[in-house]
This record gives sequence, structure tokens and C-alpha cells, in this order.
Amino acid sequence: MSTDNTIRLLIIHDSASEAQRLVSMLQNAGRPNRAQHVESAEALSKLLQEHTWDLLIAREDSSKLEPGTALRTISKLAKDVPAILLTEREGPYPVVEGLKLGARDVVIVDEDQHLLLAMQRELDALAQRRQARQDSRRYHAAVTRTRELLDSSKDAFAYISDGLVVYANESFAERFGYGDLEDVEYQPLIDMIEPQEQPAARDFLKQYAINGDEVETTEWQFTARTVNGRPLPTRAEVLTSMFDDERCIQLRIAAQSGNTEELEARLVDIKNRDQVTGLYNRNHFLQLLENAIKNTASTQQTGGLMYLEIDQFEEAVHGSVGVAEGDVVISKVAAILQSQQRSGEIAARYSDEAFCLLLPETTPDTAEHRAKELLKRVSDTIFEAGGNTLQLTASVGISLMSETSGNAQGVLNQALKAHSQALARRPEGNNAALYEPDTQVDGDADTYRRARVVQALDEGNLKLRFQPILSLQGSGENIYEALVRLVDEGEELAPLAFLETLGDAGLSSKMDRWVIMESIKAVAAEQARDKQVSLLVHLTETSMMDNGLPAWLGVAFKAAKVAPEQFVFQLRQEDVSKNLHAAKEFAEQVQALGCRIAVCRFGNGLNPFKTLEHVKVQIAKVDASFVREVQDEGEDPEALANLVAELKSGGHKVIVPHIEQASMLPTLWQTGTDYIQGYYVQAPAEDMEFDFSLD
Repeated sequence: MSTDNTIRLLIIHDSASEAQRLVSMLQNAGRPNRAQHVESAEALSKLLQEHTWDLLIAREDSSKLEPGTALRTISKLAKDVPAILLTEREGPYPVVEGLKLGARDVVIVDEDQHLLLAMQRELDALAQRRQARQDSRRYHAAVTRTRELLDSSKDAFAYISDGLVVYANESFAERFGYGDLEDVEYQPLIDMIEPQEQPAARDFLKQYAINGDEVETTEWQFTARTVNGRPLPTRAEVLTSMFDDERCIQLRIAAQSGNTEELEARLVDIKNRDQVTGLYNRNHFLQLLENAIKNTASTQQTGGLMYLEIDQFEEAVHGSVGVAEGDVVISKVAAILQSQQRSGEIAARYSDEAFCLLLPETTPDTAEHRAKELLKRVSDTIFEAGGNTLQLTASVGISLMSETSGNAQGVLNQALKAHSQALARRPEGNNAALYEPDTQVDGDADTYRRARVVQALDEGNLKLRFQPILSLQGSGENIYEALVRLVDEGEELAPLAFLETLGDAGLSSKMDRWVIMESIKAVAAEQARDKQVSLLVHLTETSMMDNGLPAWLGVAFKAAKVAPEQFVFQLRQEDVSKNLHAAKEFAEQVQALGCRIAVCRFGNGLNPFKTLEHVKVQIAKVDASFVREVQDEGEDPEALANLVAELKSGGHKVIVPHIEQASMLPTLWQTGTDYIQGYYVQAPAEDMEFDFSLD
């Protein structure tokens, strides 16, 4: 995880001042963060369900909210939030105790370097886990889509491994006269070929298995044999493929004319439904569950899966009324399940005596309450079948779905484990349980990158790019942000972010002055074309601390004959917060010239507005994490709206960056946002040619 990203941080500490010290330490170390001080289990549960968090730092002796309770809450909600505990005790015991609770590390208080390294390790690991989950979802989505295409194809498909049919679609089964796919799968392919052709078929399959990777699609003609013994001349395309991660031979037999309407009608009629209950069947439900998991991951909502199984089904139902009348009981249980369904929920029959209910959005408490209500409905119902009356109970296992959920089978396995836990706690059944898992920087690279920046400065391989900042309120000002790019073999890199992370004061100052001079030249060139533009120029912490920079700016403006009012100098909030006196002095001197001051990444820390009490700022650019929550993660825009409203009430102009979707505009308009910036407006360009008449 890049150190440029804003960390979403939860802090558990009895002392608010110590929590603030921790936030300040992180900001001083160049780790911007949006922190939340948590003092109760209820507040933690609410925060975990409303937002995505990157890290939890907790004092081990916190009494308002014990770390053990916090870690169990995280586990119960199936959230991936790594935790680091702070301790004053030395020795191995606090470390062992913390790791047993589920923490990723235990750090002694005030050992800030250890804490920073542990944080970076956990943030990197978190980024890898998130990427792995995303890759897994994409992979399973691709596999699912492939299976869907094969299942519904008019062409007959089969996959052969070690001579056995490991997969066949309905078209294949129908072509060979089989009424059920289970009758085809794991049957020897050789048994489906006329006896006199079997030796040749064995030789062909054996040779193809040896050379299959070296040849393209091969045509194979043979005489097949249907279930009824009828010879069937067949022409198949054969190629080597993969199925369930195993190397196989794929057979494709083109569809015959005349059977397409019948096949499609059959697929529509029976493919997705259980014939006894009318609920979705197991295969189709797993596809719907996969889709729900993807949606949960993209919206950051918490979903749930209930697995309900009738207790002692064989004895209580089949042993009393028989198999045929058992279907009547199953239908009535399905009707109870359907009566408990709410809008958007999905019910399915999973097996002979088991059902599933998919809850796209829920909470742990709600899911458990719903499960208990459902069990009461089952136990209160008198079932009639075969002239007998039955009283049944069921047990439910609940699994939650969140951004950590990998795939449908994983979520289902958790629900099955929870069902087993419910029975373990009450063997006679009529119980529900919620699944809870067991609680048991490279120096050479920095040197290389620094050398590239030095070389680029010396050889003139740095370029300015200009990104327009569009007014939503019709200000009439044509304002751009100047962005420096390092051009290397056609690739454009952003060196300033690297320099700020590295903390190379000398090189940062040299880079800033280069950017300022090129920006002044660019404004002068536009002025010569009778175009009035303003530039927002970012400055590093080094330049903000440079007492000689304001005087140098005055000379540069005068020499180029450009107005200082055309420049806005942008500082990072964390740089201002940790250098309040220097920032205040710099802002006053630059504003005396006529320039404006902007602060970016605004909204970080526990109380970002304290910065504005000390340093006069005309413009605030909110931190990109507020935008990502709404734009990319589908969260409620309340936090962004509240931040903009408070800034506006203080008389500040507000820029909202990283806008990539038109759907953000109504929200921003309603909040009173002054400016927007991002690829939706325009990507950074070589020239300042944006048409601001669209304001």
C-alpha cells in the first residue's frame, strides 16, 4: 500500500489527548490518516458496518473498550481490519497475549519507528489480501460465466479426463439419449462408442493426450452409440483444455438442426427451478450467491446467508410418511420460507432437507433475529402428510458477506459450519448460530528513483501538465493545477509524491523552484495570447519551511510581469499541522504578495479544522478518500457533504478532486462545492486549452 494513500484508522485509547498524539505522530511521519477515536463496542460495530477501515491501533489496557471485545467484534462482522496493540509492559508475555487475542503485532508505547514499520507491513499485507480477493472474484466470475455458456449452449460439450466424462452439458446428454446429466458424468467415453471402433478411439485419445498441447483443434469422426444402442455418426472438434484446474480433452459436437426450440424451452422451463418447491435450485442459487458477493464487495454493505436444515429429517419425515409424502412436507417448509422473504431476498432449495435464504443487506443482530423467527414458524406449524400430523424443528447456520468474502462456496461453507455449531450447542435442534472464525522500503530502490529525478532535472526531462479545475458555481476564473511529470522512455511518472515520501529536502526544494519557474513562464505565455489563467501549484514541506522563498517569488513575478494573484500555492494538511508556526508565517508572507493559499488532503486526522484556526487558507481541497467512498464504494455521501458544509461555513472555497463519474455532480451541487477536478473534467494535458465556457 502506497504511503501516499490516506489510512482509514480506528484508535482505541482511554485518553483522547494520547489518541491525538498518535495521529500527530503519524502525520509527522508522512502517513496521512482519517482517524476515528472509538470508546464503545456499539460505536465500533456501527463504524465497521458503515465504512471500510484499514487499521486498528488499541492500547491493551483500555477500559472503555477492551481490545479483546474490539477484536471479537471485527471477527464477528467478518471484517478484514488488522490490529496492532500498544503496551507499556516489556518482555514476551504481552506479545503472546496480544497475538492470542487476534492482534497482528504488539508494540511498546512510544516506540514509534517499530509502530510505523509494523503498520506498513500490515497495510501492505492488507492491500495484497484485497487484491487477492478481487482477483479471486474475477476468476470465479469468469469460470461461472464459462460454465453458464457451456450449460446453455446448443452445441454438445464434454470434457474428458483419464478417459472419463468429467463434465457434459445438457445438449451432450440429450444427443446421446441420457435423461439426466448424472448418468453421463464420470462414465467412460469409450463405452459411448460402437464396439468395433473402440480400439481406434483408444489409440486416438491416447495419442491426443500425449500431443494435445502441440496441435490445434482436431476433427475426430467416429460412430457413437446412444443409451438405446442406436449408432450415431458423429463429428467432433477436439482440443486440449482445462476443467476444474485439471488438464482435459474437450469435445465439441455442433448442434443438429430442428432441436433448438425444444432445448431452449426446456432450459427456460426447468434449468433454474426445483420441481418440488418452485424455489431456485442449488446450481442457480450458487450463481446468484456469487453475484451477491460481488455486489457486497463493490457497495461495502454487509449481506447474509441463512442455511436452514430440517432436524432429523430421515427419521421425522421419511420414517413417518414416506418419501413421496415427504415432498409435501418439503413444499410446506418452502412456503414458510417464502412467507418470511423480504424484497430483494432470494430463497432456494439446497438439498433434500435443506434450504438457503440470501439476505443482500443485513446486520448480525438482524440476521440472528430473523433466523429465530423462522425457526419459531417452523416449530409452531403442524404439518399434515399421508394422513399423519407432524411437528418439526429446524436449525440455521448464518454466514455474513462482506468485502472479505471470496466466493460462493466459501460463504456457504461458513454457513454450514455455523449450522454444525448450532447443533453442537443444542443437539436436539431448533437452534441458530452465526459463524465466527477462530481467533487464534527498499533503500536501493529509493536511491535509484532519486537518481532518476536528479538526472531528469539536469537533462530537462521534466514536463508540466495542466489539469483544469471546473467551477460548479460559475466563478468565471480559468484555473488549472500544474502537475510535474518525469518523462522516461515514453512513460510519465509523478516525482513529487516520491520526493515527499523520501524526505529529500534539497532535491524537493530544487524541484519546487523548477515547477514555480515553469508555471510562471506558462502563465506569461498565456498572457501573451490574451488569455487570463490562474495556476494552482503544489509545494512540498521543504519549500513551506524555506524563509527565503517568498522574497524569491516576488522577484520572479516582477521579472516575468505576471500578477501574483494568478497563483495559488497548495500545501498538504499534514505538513501544515505539524509546522503551524512556519505555515502561518509562510502563508502571511505569500498572501502579502497577492497570492492565495490552498490546503490539500483536507479532512485527515481527528480534528482537521484546528489547522484552519491558525493558518489563513482561501481554498481547501478535500481528501480523495471522501470521494472514493461515494464514487467507488457506494457509501452514503453524508461525510463528504458535512465536510464541505463546514468548510463553506468558514468562508473557504472547496475543491473536490478525483471526480470520474457524472453521477457525483448532483451530490456536489447540493453540497455547494465550488470546484471539481478529475478525469471526468479532463485528464492533465500539455496545453491550457480547456473550454471553461461550459461552467
